[in-house]
Amino acid sequence: MVVEVLAGIALVSSAVKGIKSTIDTAKDIKDIAGSIEDLMTGAEQVEKKAKVKQKKGRAGQWQNYLRLRFKSVEETGDGTSIQEVAAEIIEKKQVEKEIFQMQLMINKKFGANTWNDIMIMREQRIEELEKRRNKAKVLAKEKAEEDSRRRRKVFKEIMNIILVVGFTTGIGYALFFLASKN
Repeated sequence: MVVEVLAGIALVSSAVKGIKSTIDTAKDIKDIAGSIEDLMTGAEQVEKKAKVKQKKGRAGQWQNYLRLRFKSVEETGDGTSIQEVAAEIIEKKQVEKEIFQMQLMINKKFGANTWNDIMIMREQRIEELEKRRNKAKVLAKEKAEEDSRRRRKVFKEIMNIILVVGFTTGIGYALFFLASKN
């Protein structure tokens, strides 16, 4: 857990450093875009881990620091101790600070509202992707239902054929039996 949160924070920090180094030249837009992606991925990792930590009550980077600093405070493990709450808030603030620095750099280099335009477009694409995924799920469910109906129909027809063949065989046997008696 701690490693994952640290990895998220490290990813955010390295993304900001990467953008700081490439934004002045702005020759390779792919590097900047990749760094922005790393930043957002790192921020999402920290957010997800904070949610998991709230559920599980595990220690994070700042929580361990606070526990070492104030030895009299013990970890409760349920997410309610002051160090657990402080660690969560500090981690979130650290990520917010890095994102804000990134926003300032991008807007300074490429004009006002560039960062907002990037975030709006990202949200639109995420929504479109989610719609496509939901549509694919609905189509897959409909296809599965159609396949199930088709299998039931085939099974029903096979059973009908078996019954007809069995009935016909029975009648043929009965007629043969009656004819052989006479």
